Amino acid sequence: MRESFQFVWRGLLAFLLIFALLAATESWFAAGPLQQQAPEKKSEPGGPKQAESDTVIGPKKQAPPKKKRISPKKPAGDKPDDNFTLAVEIELVNLDVVVTDKRGNFIPNLTQSNFRVYEDKVEQKVTNFSPTSAPLTIVMVVEFARTLAWWYDDVITPTAGFIQLLRPDDWAALVAYDMRPEILADFTQDKRDLYAGLNRMRIPAFSETNVFDALKDTLDRLEEVDGKKAVLLIGTGIDTFSKITFDTMLKRVNTTNAVIYCIGMMGLARELLDARGYLAPEDRLTYLQADNQLNTFSRRTGGKAWFPKFVGEYPNILQQVGIELRNQYSMGYQSTNPNKDGKFRKIKVEVIDETGTVVKTVVVRAKEGYQAPKG
Repeated sequence: MRESFQFVWRGLLAFLLIFALLAATESWFAAGPLQQQAPEKKSEPGGPKQAESDTVIGPKKQAPPKKKRISPKKPAGDKPDDNFTLAVEIELVNLDVVVTDKRGNFIPNLTQSNFRVYEDKVEQKVTNFSPTSAPLTIVMVVEFARTLAWWYDDVITPTAGFIQLLRPDDWAALVAYDMRPEILADFTQDKRDLYAGLNRMRIPAFSETNVFDALKDTLDRLEEVDGKKAVLLIGTGIDTFSKITFDTMLKRVNTTNAVIYCIGMMGLARELLDARGYLAPEDRLTYLQADNQLNTFSRRTGGKAWFPKFVGEYPNILQQVGIELRNQYSMGYQSTNPNKDGKFRKIKVEVIDETGTVVKTVVVRAKEGYQAPKG
């Protein structure tokens, strides 16, 4: 019995030994000696070290340089950038100068050396110069109120005459005013549109003649128009009920680039009424003040004012307006006065000959000055 038990025990041990040997052999063949994992390296605080086999012999490969930016971005934070650009804004004063003889004939072929420009009696250096002969860009601003019902021809005749003188490449608009301005024809090159707007001036609605409001509204709209521009104001010059005063209007005129030409109406009618005693002293003063206002608006911008008494004077006046606007000398200078005080600066332009002597036989007309920037 004892011997049989030992035999069974020995057989069981042999079986377990063989089973363990077979299991170890199968695991060794499955893994293979070439796929045994290398011992795991410990990482150091500075990051994993590069293996010696990865070392490159020779110069290291350089990264491509970054492209420079013309306008580099500012670094975040309050620290200012070391490299900065200082931008200086230089004001260029532009002038449109008309030079005529005593009869109003345009004098051509003048050069930059024939002009001398002063600002507040200080001579300025002309930097830009060119003789120009350009099409017109003009707004006809016409007074049309009940007070002029008996003098309708004083309005229609000069306006229709100027439309007739326009050329195909000219741009013109028509504005009528009494209590308020009304655009009868926007900028157009078609005379039929202008005549159609003129035909709408049949029955005036109000007696007020708010010339300041109408002129300011026109100049404000012209700010959006490029190039040379002009205003032909046809009216008495009397302002009855404008929202702005003459001083405010004059400041607006000082800042415009448009040239203002004026034709004062009712010259003959005023003389007839005055001769018959129908004009009171205060009425006479009102008309004189109106003439002075039209003269001031024209002179400040380099234009001119006429006060005809007869219808036969209109053709020559209108032709003179067209000649002056089409033939001008454009020039510009950088003011030597850097102060931005908002003051009015007077401009004077002279024509000189080869010897530097001022030519007194010609008439030189340019804007009287400009309003300096403020700030």
